[in-house]
Amino acid sequence: MTNATARAGALDGLVVIDLTVMLSGPFATMLLADLGARVIKIEPPGGENTRVFGPHPTGGLGMEDGGYGAYFASTNRNKESVVLNLKSDAGKAAFRRLAAQADVVVENFRAGVMDRLELPYESLIAANPKLVYASIRGFGDPRTGASPLVDWPAYDVVSQAMGGIMGITGQKGGSPTKIGPGVGDIMPAMQSVIGILAAAWHAQRTGQGQFVDVAMVDAVLSVCERMVYQYSATGDVAGPEGSGHPLLCPYGIFEARDGWVAIGIPHDHFFALFAELIGQPILAEDARYKRNADRMRRSKNSASNTVRGRRLNKRAQIRECGFT
Repeated sequence: MTNATARAGALDGLVVIDLTVMLSGPFATMLLADLGARVIKIEPPGGENTRVFGPHPTGGLGMEDGGYGAYFASTNRNKESVVLNLKSDAGKAAFRRLAAQADVVVENFRAGVMDRLELPYESLIAANPKLVYASIRGFGDPRTGASPLVDWPAYDVVSQAMGGIMGITGQKGGSPTKIGPGVGDIMPAMQSVIGILAAAWHAQRTGQGQFVDVAMVDAVLSVCERMVYQYSATGDVAGPEGSGHPLLCPYGIFEARDGWVAIGIPHDHFFALFAELIGQPILAEDARYKRNADRMRRSKNSASNTVRGRRLNKRAQIRECGFT
């Protein structure tokens, strides 16, 4: 794409100073860069430690050579990079000059690190009142209300566990299960971007910046959906449901003779279409299956959780929800 045909992103002109490491922070600033912001990543001498994480492209430099690994590349696209030693006076001064001209600063260090570096939020906002300062930490920042766990480190598996999402993931009766991708980092990153954009819009209109504080554990809990409202409404503690759904039937991943199939039936009208598709239209008029509540009742009384058939066609036999 040439300069003549390239289009600026929606955040063109927004300058972001990126102090982040690992996954949550870099993922957030990557999203801002993807949307057109100018993201300047600050790295220590030798580069951020995830630069050497594998895998490495065939023929590329390996860890021992300070190589550019796929992990780092996957969350740092579209960024510029500057090496600053923030422990030195010169490095601190250079960072302050950058922050004074920026719209956003993002960091995900443990609480107190920026204060010990003599680069606290208060000094940066004093020099640049419109600055949006965002932090992502395991248990939040003391400025917005100190958690008793504020000094604890947190990684994806910790926020997944303490945020509750592992407790509703896995097979019924099984142990808590970590979700494959690092959602304990990615969900806080996405929520941080929402907060940054809202604060940047406020700063554009008022000239006043804001402190955006995202706790990883809080972010995970906030997307746990039924785990929250179920307990609020009934006092019931949600547990793993496998690939099923506690309120809908049939819903989930079902095994057939030639593989697996995903089925989601949110309305009784859809169930009528489904019954026609599998060659059992009579089920849609059967009082035992016609309504979702009836299907759920039979599902709870059924020991089977699978769909078995030669193919998902007229010969398929649906056993979930008590179908025979």
